[in-house]
Amino acid sequence: MMCLCMAKGVAFAQDNTWNLTLFQDYKPAVVHMADGRNVKARLSNIFLKNASLLFKRGDATMEANMDPIVSVDFDTLHYVKIDNMLALEVDSVGANKLYCAVLIDLDSYKAMLRNNVNISSLSLGDQISYTTIDLTPPEGMQLPLVRHYFYLYNGEIFKVHEREITRRMPKEKKRMFRTIIGMSDFSWSEDNSLMKLLKAISE
Repeated sequence: MMCLCMAKGVAFAQDNTWNLTLFQDYKPAVVHMADGRNVKARLSNIFLKNASLLFKRGDATMEANMDPIVSVDFDTLHYVKIDNMLALEVDSVGANKLYCAVLIDLDSYKAMLRNNVNISSLSLGDQISYTTIDLTPPEGMQLPLVRHYFYLYNGEIFKVHEREITRRMPKEKKRMFRTIIGMSDFSWSEDNSLMKLLKAISE
């Protein structure tokens, strides 16, 4: 079943956002840890600066330490940690999957928020460690978003890129691969195109 990137309440249904968080409202999440524990967080979100996990503790917004986190579930949306970012599982073809992590353009973020985000280190002992964070968006400016796509293909996760795919793909799939990426409506930054490509090189 496809988990569309434009799911209800997700901020990146468009190419720009007024928000610094992925979801408009904080929501319950289950955080799956590397040691096998599942930690429930009542009010959680994803920080668009670096696709890390945020959660509320009282009036404070916390940024979790991503090191011990494996994945996070928000309702039916499943996010996996890839390159220290939470990436949505968009869809799958058998065991092969497409993931998407969304971030604010880093250069714009630094320029507009350099003096607006204040961070201090804290710890939750043997639970999730985190930092407190002050989410103060820039006034009157929309923030550009960038999508980072990844494939889980034949048991390996890698960034979706022509060179990365071709060096892992069987020779008999390369003609189909070239045909699909050569189509006029193909896009390296669009879910349906990347799923069509994944299906072609998987079957």
